[in-house]
Amino acid sequence: MAISPEKHDEAVDADVAYLEKLGYKQELNRSLGLFSAFGVQFTSIAMVSSLFTTMIVGLGFFGPASFWSFVVGGALQVFTVGLAVAELVSAYPLAGGVYQITGRITGKPWLAWQTGWWLMIAHTVAVTAVAVSIAPFIAGWFGITLDGPAQTMPWALGLIVAGTLVNIAGVKVAALLNNIGVVAEIVAVIAVIGALIVVKHPTQPLSFLSDSGGTATEGHWFTPFLFAMILPAYLISSFDATGNASEETKDAAKKAPLASVLANLSSYVVGLVMFGLLLLAIQDLPAIMDSAVPVKDILDTAIGSGFANVVEAIAILALFACLVMLQLTGIRVLWSQARDGQVPAAAWLRKVSRQRIPINATLTLFVLSVVFAVWSSLLSVLAAMTALAWALAYGVVVTVGLYALLRNKLPERPFHYRKASVLIFALAIAWSVVLCILLVWSDPTHVGLGMLAVIVAGGAIYLTIPRSRRGKSIDTRSGHL
Repeated sequence: MAISPEKHDEAVDADVAYLEKLGYKQELNRSLGLFSAFGVQFTSIAMVSSLFTTMIVGLGFFGPASFWSFVVGGALQVFTVGLAVAELVSAYPLAGGVYQITGRITGKPWLAWQTGWWLMIAHTVAVTAVAVSIAPFIAGWFGITLDGPAQTMPWALGLIVAGTLVNIAGVKVAALLNNIGVVAEIVAVIAVIGALIVVKHPTQPLSFLSDSGGTATEGHWFTPFLFAMILPAYLISSFDATGNASEETKDAAKKAPLASVLANLSSYVVGLVMFGLLLLAIQDLPAIMDSAVPVKDILDTAIGSGFANVVEAIAILALFACLVMLQLTGIRVLWSQARDGQVPAAAWLRKVSRQRIPINATLTLFVLSVVFAVWSSLLSVLAAMTALAWALAYGVVVTVGLYALLRNKLPERPFHYRKASVLIFALAIAWSVVLCILLVWSDPTHVGLGMLAVIVAGGAIYLTIPRSRRGKSIDTRSGHL
């Protein structure tokens, strides 16, 4: 149903008034509705498309039995951390998401800085990871085979440049691509699930979903089951993507968290169905477990290579839209910190262009993405680093959120779970701890030490901020620090 100009103005005015109450003026273009806000999160997850590049993780850890790890791990992601972060976004619908929430509840700028820094790094590394993951597919369209990180990097850098240009063009252009990405993702969902159900092909019995593919030896299944839960953690994350875009969303305190929950839940259900159907369509398990592109190989044998190629093209389009949305939300984290004077060169980083785009923050995120591409073009390292940075930041914010709930410190918010909130937040903390342990344990050298380096670097950068500015919000009326 169309919104009349009067009601549209009233909705925007209410958002602007609430933003002013939280201490800021409206600087970004508030143009996103519920569908576009849903799309920001749904496209950031890109469930069907992301399975093209990450299904190998579940198979590697636990074979087809990783389906049950997806059931449990995905539910924990969506129904604990996802729900908890959505309620906090409703309380503080501000660009910067977790950074804003942590700082406003605790009053500790150093902790807010670190969580914001981790999320900015998570989004930046994720941009690089997506670019690296789709580069071989795009190169393949031109008959080029990429052999190793050195050949992958130029293609990945080109994709990062293209995504940055979309974000420089403006939020409306990014939102249009985002909506196209949502449609592409939905088309891929319908096509893959429909084809696997309708087209006749050899299928495995349901008992096949208990086959570990040789990963569980001598009956020791619990450890590989746990590690396979990393797969849904890779796929369903970036829980405050809609929160980071909330200053560009209408009726943000309601629509941003609602869009996030709807996107997380639909992604989980779709992912579960698609993952199960793909596993049951496997005809040669050893070959699929050794494949670098298991989804494409499964579709090739079950449906046909023509269909697999079309779905691949749709998936790559959706993943490019995912890259743009991940960069967009990371930019908003950095811009929010700069607006508060909580980064070096804050006055430069907080500048907004005539098109109301945080242009300097955009260019900075682009440079950081390039740095990570040069540092590592190994998808496994980039994906694990992304997941750990997200898990740490969300672990901190849900812990802070539980403290605020118990002390009744959260402001009035239209999106909440009444008495169930405390239980949801407690479970979110427990799962965040388990997930962080699993991610570090999976690769202590690259992931554990890499994240430690990020934390140390964040602390060092924070110390470069003048002491007089730490924890001091910018005066949005005068525009001076």
